[in-house]
Amino acid sequence: MNRGTRQVTLDGVPLTLTYSEFEILYLLARRPGWVFSRNQIVNEVKGDDYPVTERAVDVQMVSLRRKLGEFGDMIGTVRGVGYRFAQE
Repeated sequence: MNRGTRQVTLDGVPLTLTYSEFEILYLLARRPGWVFSRNQIVNEVKGDDYPVTERAVDVQMVSLRRKLGEFGDMIGTVRGVGYRFAQE
C-alpha cells in the first residue's frame, strides 16, 4: 500500500479502490488491532461536516472486503462498535 501513489497491490496485482475504500484501508492498516467506530471512520475519511450515515461505512466495508478477496477477513467487525484490521 502506497499512500503517495494511492496504489494497493495484492500478490503483485493492483487493486482498484475508490477514494473512500483506500482511505478506510489505510486508516485500519496503520493501526492493526485498534478498533475504530463507524463514526470515527467517517470523520477520518470524509471529515466532520460530511453528511454520510454510519450504515454507509458498512457498505464500504463489504465492497472493500470483496476486493481484498481471501484477505478480506483481515478486516474484522467488532459487533456494536466498528471495525479493526487484524494484527499479525
